Amino acid sequence: MMEGTANIRQTPLLSVDAVSAGYRDRPVLHKVGFSVSGGERVVLIGPNGCGKTTLLKVIAGALRPEAGSVVFGGTDLAHMATHLRIQRGIGYLMQSSNIFPSLSVDENLHLSFWHGNGEYAVRRDWVVHVFPMLKERLKGRAGLLSGGERQALAIGMVLMRPVDLLLLDEPTAGLSPKAAFDILGALHQAQQEVEFTSIMVEHNLRLVQPWITRVLVMSQGRIVADRDDPASLLDAEQLQRYYFG
Repeated sequence: MMEGTANIRQTPLLSVDAVSAGYRDRPVLHKVGFSVSGGERVVLIGPNGCGKTTLLKVIAGALRPEAGSVVFGGTDLAHMATHLRIQRGIGYLMQSSNIFPSLSVDENLHLSFWHGNGEYAVRRDWVVHVFPMLKERLKGRAGLLSGGERQALAIGMVLMRPVDLLLLDEPTAGLSPKAAFDILGALHQAQQEVEFTSIMVEHNLRLVQPWITRVLVMSQGRIVADRDDPASLLDAEQLQRYYFG
């Protein structure tokens, strides 16, 4: 088992308090607040444009909030740069532009490796263990990978650094059902082995339901529901209310 940096905590790993954020003159988040404990697997759902991606950007440091606080591991991240958040254990998988197509798979993984967390080959071999579809592709050009292999590489690049909190923005978007299932299964295996916490934005609710422990529902820039019964994801009446009012 690969050692991670995270241990399941009794106190919240992440606390978001009264966060408001947006883009120039377009407000998106309105006093969003929630907390996440170590080891949770949270899915963030809601209609397009409700603020899910913006919220992940604020946590990752890609967007500065206009108000409120983000506390991670007891530290307020308000003025902390993204690369320092990465060093503290926050990993962020964006929706696109996650790999370098002209480089080999091995070179992509090496670029993502944060020196000081152990031997490169040890971490790379663990990533390949979690995503075995990459094993025979290490020397091949990343741009020639299938969609599922590309996403495996993108997630693997994030996991080349120790993570306590992994933010995932639609990790199965555009994948075949089998590839999406394989990606979610690999993520679940990785989380069991290194005990990190995850917050995932995902639209394929039926697919993701077995892998998560908690549901946060967003609407119009606010958290409108917080459920610890993932089966409720498949309740058509509730989904219609959350998505269409």
